[in-house]
Amino acid sequence: MHTHRLLTGLSLGFLTLAVSQCGGGSPAPTSPSPTVSPSPQPAPSPSPSPSPGGSSLTVSPQSVQGQGQPQATVTLASAAPGGGALVTLTSDNPTVVKVPASVAVAGGSRSAVFMVDTATVAAATTARITATYNGTAMSATLTVTPPGLVASFVVRSRTRGAGVCVADEGSQELDCVLDASSAQGFISAYLWTYTMGSTTQRQTSNAPNAAVSPQGTGCALYQQGTGGDGPNGDRYLRMEVTLQVRDGAGVVSDVVRQQVKAYPNHQCGFSY
Repeated sequence: MHTHRLLTGLSLGFLTLAVSQCGGGSPAPTSPSPTVSPSPQPAPSPSPSPSPGGSSLTVSPQSVQGQGQPQATVTLASAAPGGGALVTLTSDNPTVVKVPASVAVAGGSRSAVFMVDTATVAAATTARITATYNGTAMSATLTVTPPGLVASFVVRSRTRGAGVCVADEGSQELDCVLDASSAQGFISAYLWTYTMGSTTQRQTSNAPNAAVSPQGTGCALYQQGTGGDGPNGDRYLRMEVTLQVRDGAGVVSDVVRQQVKAYPNHQCGFSY
């Protein structure tokens, strides 16, 4: 009886061991993997706000020909208050450089633009523009220049029309008129030359004499000329006329040239 119970207990022990070895029980718990914390990122530094500069007045361009309208900009040291800022303007030469009495800078803004009017001048003139706000004065200079010198002329014979000169039968001088009334600028003198072959003659006429006749021409000049033939069979001498204009300050324009037909008109031994 006791032997039977012992065998039965041993059988149950072996059966429990076999079931455990075959994986029938609960698996052994495993330790969780540690969580890696991210490295903290440094906070970005805020960009510094630009600090306002000082007050200023600028004019662009700083040199203009009379009647030009340059643009001026007034800039305050800090933004104008909500109601805006009224900046007073003056010119120390208002007959040449004229500015508005004032210009308004809008609230929250630092700058405003205004136009400057200029007058025609005979010589370069400099004026100072001043802008004043809240006791602070800003200034800029503007130079106004006279109109540029531009030479221009026409040649006209009293007997044969434009681009032609004809030797006079009595004086042997050329009958044409050199007319520079279309030249531009404050002109004090007209500087003429007329050339035939290798010979050049010069003539100066003072303003307001813009139209003159060639002086000192004659046989000595014509005999240096080279001939040309017109489309209708007529023959002439080639002559070049040039002009420069000069102002009161001695400034001289570029040279303009024109080829002119000069007809000897049977003078000075010419057969044509």
